[in-house]
Amino acid sequence: MDIIEYIRRQMAGMRRSIDGNMQNMTNELFNYPSPGTANTISATYVHLIFSEDHFIQEILQGKPSIWETGKWSEKVGIPKPPDFGEDWSAFKHQQLPIQPQVDYAAAVWAATDTYLDTLTAEDLDRKVKFAGGERTVADMLLLDTSQALGHNGEIAALKGIQGAKGLPV
Repeated sequence: MDIIEYIRRQMAGMRRSIDGNMQNMTNELFNYPSPGTANTISATYVHLIFSEDHFIQEILQGKPSIWETGKWSEKVGIPKPPDFGEDWSAFKHQQLPIQPQVDYAAAVWAATDTYLDTLTAEDLDRKVKFAGGERTVADMLLLDTSQALGHNGEIAALKGIQGAKGLPV
């Protein structure tokens, strides 16, 4: 197996895990104002999808995000997804619909697949600017999958504290 095929499989596994976690999601679970400083599932989910959108479209390709080009702000009902280091507390009081976010994920994942179709092993060593420094394309792809799976674990835990089953294992 070549490295690009391995990356595709990693992405596919990540998506299966996220999709599995979103099974049987209700609006109540999705928007539950979690105790303490924990975020809502809706905030965590849109953040994890937007992160991939930002990494793949903007950082790796220098293109506008799918969020921007697809006018997802209007569809999802928020000006922009919450980002690292920002105050996410407003999400505790919002009731966001699930389906537009799932549709946004599908659009982002399709765009990522299109990018992966053009990716070569040599591209993985290319340096890109990120967080005040440089990272390779390979590092950014690894960051995408690891942060998405970490947030997926948060979503599973947030379902669990509400009495619902998280990850389907």
